[in-house]
Amino acid sequence: MRSRHLLLSSVLAFLIAPLLQAQESVWQNLAQIRPGTKVQVVEKSLKSTSGKFVGFSDANLTLNVNRTEVVIPKDQVYRVSIPGKNRKRNMLTGLAVGAGLGLAFAVGIRNNFSSSERTAAVAGITASWAGIGTGIGAILPASKTVYRAEPPKQARVQEQSHRE
Repeated sequence: MRSRHLLLSSVLAFLIAPLLQAQESVWQNLAQIRPGTKVQVVEKSLKSTSGKFVGFSDANLTLNVNRTEVVIPKDQVYRVSIPGKNRKRNMLTGLAVGAGLGLAFAVGIRNNFSSSERTAAVAGITASWAGIGTGIGAILPASKTVYRAEPPKQARVQEQSHRE
């Protein structure tokens, strides 16, 4: 019974961890981007602009797009992301974590199988969990969101009233 609680806790932690990222609504997070880094900026009008990061100030964000400086006012920026090549890494991490959890689970319940079925059961359960982990890794975002604007105060009030 204890191993099932540990297993459930591990699975929940694996699924929830990406959702518990650092606060993204702080404009000063842009300081972590090095000039020349490729970024994608999505404006509140949903216009997307990709270019190389030049810098930012309290009032705006500057990108180099095709050798032309583009200045986007802070109040128009919805999200700033650094495109990544992390999908393969996420899938491999998911594969490893899923296989490890599957193996731990299979070893915990191996006594429920006859001696002739144990090896096949452990292998099957481990492979199944590895597949699930790989799938979860594949759907995780491959880019890193550095800044996301907070919703307007009115939208937050409406959102809270819908929850009640």
